[in-house]
Amino acid sequence: VNPADDALVSTKEVFGPVVCIYSYSDIEDAFDRANALDVSFQAAVFTKNLDTALKAVKRLNGTAVMVNDHTAFRVDWMPFGGAKASGLGLGGIHHSMEECTNEKLMVIKSPVL
Repeated sequence: VNPADDALVSTKEVFGPVVCIYSYSDIEDAFDRANALDVSFQAAVFTKNLDTALKAVKRLNGTAVMVNDHTAFRVDWMPFGGAKASGLGLGGIHHSMEECTNEKLMVIKSPVL
């Protein structure tokens, strides 16, 4: 809870079951703080207010924003991945299939057709 601004957990991308909780008095300041890092993966917001939830989804730079759930939630069809300096593109069934596919065009000219 409220780790120091210069703590590694506050400045680096963490992989693992880690949750940082930062208190705030102005939600815009909280969004700015969350978006200040050069990494951006997923975000979570807990609220009973629908307007706050929608504002968080719009303002947070995470490639997925969980509302009233933690960032470990995932289903196979859901795209996932990082933005900015996090990761290389998106994963998930559709995105993985797209990355494993090479598009090819074929043009046939035939007097019979």
